[in-house]
Amino acid sequence: MKILILGASGFIGNAAFDYFSKQNETTGVDKVNLGRKEIFLDSDFSLTKRLIIESKYDFIINCAGSSDVKDSFINTEKDFIVNVNFVQNVLSVLKSNSPQTKFINLSSAAVYGNPSTLPINENEIINPISPYGFHKFLSEQLISEYSKLFNLGTLSVRIFSAYGNGLKRQLLFDLYSKFNTNPESICLFGTGSESRDFIFITDIINAIEILISNASFKGEVYNLASGEESFINKTALLFASICNYNGEIIFQNSQIQGYPINWKADITKLKSLGFSPQVSLKDGLEEYFSWIDNNNHS
Repeated sequence: MKILILGASGFIGNAAFDYFSKQNETTGVDKVNLGRKEIFLDSDFSLTKRLIIESKYDFIINCAGSSDVKDSFINTEKDFIVNVNFVQNVLSVLKSNSPQTKFINLSSAAVYGNPSTLPINENEIINPISPYGFHKFLSEQLISEYSKLFNLGTLSVRIFSAYGNGLKRQLLFDLYSKFNTNPESICLFGTGSESRDFIFITDIINAIEILISNASFKGEVYNLASGEESFINKTALLFASICNYNGEIIFQNSQIQGYPINWKADITKLKSLGFSPQVSLKDGLEEYFSWIDNNNHS
């Protein structure tokens, strides 16, 4: 099986590249070079286009794009280019040159915004609250369009709160950093009653493998999460205990624009294909702490 990983230097892309390259003929491409010579640098899409035309991949996994919600408000056009235009470019090349290739697009639960009920299933009304969320939904629409109108094998995966080894940003990494620089107390945005549905990186890769084997590739979408609602205050306290942090955790009662309040996914659709999350939040946080503590100086 021949697989192309787009965005192979990113958090999920790098994990996908490492996993699939052990079993398959796997190529990794990214627009940034983080020192891995086996991942090709492509700053203008020309190499990616040539690889798709020449190699006739069985599957393309699109892990490229931005996931910075705050920056999408500031650099909205840039976010559109990397999250929408890029998907359009890939689909256009596939349509004309490699229509047998199946395409997995990594989308985001940000398309839901603040849902009216929990858990959220794939039929929930789409109501993004950030440019990032709008753009991810537009990419899903393209995925559906090229499946319905041009018979390409495509699907989108709405990933909830991804974390794990390799991630050096977002809430949990910020918590670790604050624990190590503020021994007496730390401050966090929000009230602490916000919730997320955390999904560990190995479960994400396992889900992608299951989709490759079992999905219909008819432009459909799947939630990818643990199916468990984790409140931020309890998660922060749990991670503090794992990190041996004894200081106070203070919430500022202020929200960040574009971030949802409560999330919990209905993952029935993905479970029907054989997926079952294997990593509990506690176990995932312990593994993540071990990894980040050993890689904090790189």
